[in-house]
Parts: sequence; structure tokens; C-alpha cells
Amino acid sequence: MREPIDNPRNADYFRSHGYIVHEREYGTRVYREMFMLEGSDGENLLEIRRNPASQGLNGIHDPNECHIRLCNRTCYFECAAESFKHFLEQHGYTDIRISRVDICLDFVLFDKGDDPQAFVRRYFRHKYAKINQGRISSHGEDTWTGQEWNSLSWGSKSSAVTTKMYNKTMELHDPKTDSFGKPYIRQAWHICGFIDDWQRCTKDQQLVNVWRVEFSLRSAVKNWVPIEINGEEKNYQSIRNTLDCYSGRDRILVMFASLANHYFRFKKYKQGKRKDRCKDKILFDFTSSQVVYKLAPNDPVAGSGSSLQMRWQQLANKLRAFQASHSAPELHKACEVLISAITEDGFRNDLANPWSLEELQTMRLLMNYRTRNRSLSYEAAMSEVKKLLSITDRTIKTF
Repeated sequence: MREPIDNPRNADYFRSHGYIVHEREYGTRVYREMFMLEGSDGENLLEIRRNPASQGLNGIHDPNECHIRLCNRTCYFECAAESFKHFLEQHGYTDIRISRVDICLDFVLFDKGDDPQAFVRRYFRHKYAKINQGRISSHGEDTWTGQEWNSLSWGSKSSAVTTKMYNKTMELHDPKTDSFGKPYIRQAWHICGFIDDWQRCTKDQQLVNVWRVEFSLRSAVKNWVPIEINGEEKNYQSIRNTLDCYSGRDRILVMFASLANHYFRFKKYKQGKRKDRCKDKILFDFTSSQVVYKLAPNDPVAGSGSSLQMRWQQLANKLRAFQASHSAPELHKACEVLISAITEDGFRNDLANPWSLEELQTMRLLMNYRTRNRSLSYEAAMSEVKKLLSITDRTIKTF
């Protein structure tokens, strides 16, 4: 995201607005400055990284680019997304995009009564086969009585979405993990009735194994995240990914359900039988949830286009920096023409732009038409779309 360029949002700025700021003496590889803001309860609220190390004419970042991350504890408040959105608006941040978000669900048993540990054992005996994300890694222990698995993850490190299932209770008791010493997780379990002693993670004096299924979403595309189709890495569609998608538990559940129906789906394996004819293994039951997300064609996110778009954006950033450091009118005008051309071209590759309803309808129709008629060029397909909709060039000029 970007901070107002005329009034940098540095540590002194937030101190002047009443925040307690904890500055780190050194930054990161990307940002020179890094500091924490305290909340009203004296706990860390969020982390800000700013002042890019690589900027200017030969750099890859604008001077006002920054990165803001909610602290883990803050995410456990139900109003976290709304409060974060209000903070960004209050302090004038723009060009907001989510680079990473983790969505999780904690549980003791699956909705149909399956014990998570027993399910994992059966999964490793190939009683079930997962749909999508075929790459798997796992952690566990080999004992005299057998192997016990406590953590599984699916998807590669470069995937836009990765899926994890792991024993969160075990992680909380392991001093080597980041979750060790985080009482707010235990408190959340106590509130929802998993445990009655949040310090020992027990209920009726018996240790409770709370498991977690977690999806990590990473996307370089503003407001959208690409989703694999049928396990094919080069075949993508997309779903929305904005702060509004995480406004309240109901919306978070909808997002989790949408991802689980795609990335945490298992079939009961039967040798010699086609995958699509095997029965589903029902783990989570979302019939009472209103799952509203639908996958939509999303050519601009997939393939090499996204990396190409990033390089064009880097060029536009360098032109802006050059423009800011030169006062000659002819240079300003030349830079403006080039930046405008690059930006306009980017509009055609960014599904998040606030197009009109007519433009969005035209876009959907064009994508559907080209999907069914792959041999047609862009111009030929658009010509057919114009005939179908009987609309003017002015209506669809952004295409």
C-alpha cells in the first residue's frame, strides 16, 4: 500500500497522534524502517514497514510504498478487519492490497464425528485421496507402536494458496514454535468451550487435542486470489480477496467454506474406480452456511501475464521517480504519456478496477466467448461481443 507522499507516516507521525511506538533499530531487506504500534490495552496492535531500500530512478519501489501487518493477537478480535480498514482510512493509506492472509478453523472433532488423528492415519493408508494440491509434506513421530502424524501441508511454497492441518495443542506446548506462550489462543478455546482450564489446555482434567485447518492466501493481484482448477497449476480462476471479505465471523466462515470445498476435499479411494465416481469423504458440513463465492474466469491472474504486469509496473514506478526529479516540462509530459499508456494497459489486466456494470458484463461475456472459441483473436472476439450486445466503442473503451 502507499502512505501520503507529502506527510510520511513514520514513527514520529504516530507518536504525534497519541500512539506508543516501538521502533526497531534496523529494518528489513526491503524496508529501512520498522516499528510496532501499541493498542489501547498496551499490547502490540500492528507492525509497519516503510521507507523502501530500493527506490528512485534505479529502484523498484515508490518512496511512499509501505507494508502493514496485523499482529497475531489482533487477528483474534472479531472486528479486526473493520478496525484495520478504519485505521488505513483514518491515516490516508491508498492502493491497499492484501499480500498474505491466513484463514483457519480450530476443532476437536470433524463435523461428522471423525477424530482428526484417526483420519490422518487412514489418509496415510490411502483410504482417502485429496482433490487438488497433490504435493504434500508432513511431520510426526515414529514410535515402537507406530507412526503418529501431527502436521500435514499441501501445495508448493510458490502456490497462491497452501493448506495445512495440524495439532495446534501440540504446537502450543512446543517452546520451539511461534505459538508457544500465546495465551490468547487458549483463551479463545476456553470461550468457545473446547477447554475449561485454558492454562493446561484440559477439559474435565483431560488434555484436549485441538486441531487446526489453515489456508494461506498469497496474491500479487489486487483484490483477487487465483485458485487452481482440477490440480492444474496453469489453469486458474479467482475469488475476491478484500478486507470486506473478512468483516465479521460470518464472512470469514464463508471464505473458509469456499476454500475448504475446493482445497480440503477428499474422496473415499477405491482401486480401479474413477475419481469423479468415488464418494466424497465429508469432514466439514457447511450446509447451514451461505457459501456465496463462485469461481470466475480470470485470465489476467494466470500464467506469465502476472509477472509481465509486475515488470510494467516497475517501469511505471521508475518513470514516476524520474518525473519527480526533473522539472523540464517536456520531460514531464513525456513521462506522463508513458505512465498513462502503461496504466491503461494495466487496467485491462486488473480485475479489481472499479468498472461500470456494463463494462463488467462485457468482460464476462468476452471471457466466456473466448473460452468457447479459443482460435479467435482478441479483436475478433470483441467484434462478436459488440454485435451481441449492440453497444458502442465508448462503452467498452477500457478493453
